[in-house]
Amino acid sequence: MSATSLRGAHVVVTGGAGFIGSHLVRELARRGAARITVIDSLRYGDVSNLGASLPQVQLVRHTLGEGPREPVREALRGAELLVHLAAEKHNQSKDDPTRVLRANVEGSLALFEEAGRAGVRKVVFSSSLYAYGRLEGGAMVETELPAPRTVYGVSKLAGEHLLAYQAARSGFRYDVLRYFFVYGPRQYAGMGYKSVILKNAERLLAGLAPTVYGDGQQALDYVYVDDVVEVTLRALTSERSGRTLNVGSGEPTTVLALLQRLTEVSGSARSLEFQPADWTAGTRRFADVERTARELGWRACTPLTEGLTRTYRWLAAQGHGDAQGADEPGAP
Repeated sequence: MSATSLRGAHVVVTGGAGFIGSHLVRELARRGAARITVIDSLRYGDVSNLGASLPQVQLVRHTLGEGPREPVREALRGAELLVHLAAEKHNQSKDDPTRVLRANVEGSLALFEEAGRAGVRKVVFSSSLYAYGRLEGGAMVETELPAPRTVYGVSKLAGEHLLAYQAARSGFRYDVLRYFFVYGPRQYAGMGYKSVILKNAERLLAGLAPTVYGDGQQALDYVYVDDVVEVTLRALTSERSGRTLNVGSGEPTTVLALLQRLTEVSGSARSLEFQPADWTAGTRRFADVERTARELGWRACTPLTEGLTRTYRWLAAQGHGDAQGADEPGAP
């Protein structure tokens, strides 16, 4: 499969009305996909994210892991490609682990089974750095043994294995992409949690100081959404199969440096506000992206300052200025 094979294709995107999904759907349309079927519960996503002028997009409202499979089966009819982004999120796993397992494990298995029955040729599954489990040390490498510490991480790792299992039974090609901390416009919608970027951008827009918990030396790997869409499409249109690949910038950025950069982007003269340390103190979570570079010829190319500027301007244009906190103080 070449990159041009997107033209005229029928692509199914679960979670397509959400943050990453809506960017992906718009890019699929731009690259000539003839039919794009979005499966989304709209629990976190928003129809408005899809734009008003995409006639090739069809929305199927469905919650994976709940109710009959018929909506999924019908959505996949005639589809050639599937990107599985939909998931119950990390924060929700603390409050309702059963719901997370039902959606991310049972729902994913049902989706993969139906993809096999429909004759889908390639599946790309969005996994997560939470599959690794560790919170410190050097770059996370795909060859290390995963040891997830959260229900969400367990569910994502289970999804990876279920995909490999079903691919072996059905014969479709697949790739697993372990996303790190993706950011950009349209990141927060509905009941999703706010990242440290969005939470503090909203504080700045409200005339408040950004908040740092502890010394701010927690380090995370931030990757801009457009770069994530690009690598996802490269995996989707690749003939290769069975790979697990990290998707990140490959660079650890401390929260302190991040918020200093965000403050500069906003044009604010405010000083950072320091609060007592939270559970993220001392953590380092970033990706080794060398395998992804070799396999897909991809590296993140959006500089952090540019990505933050785009995100801040989008928030400002939306009239965001709600200074409410995130679900967890150090949320990525």
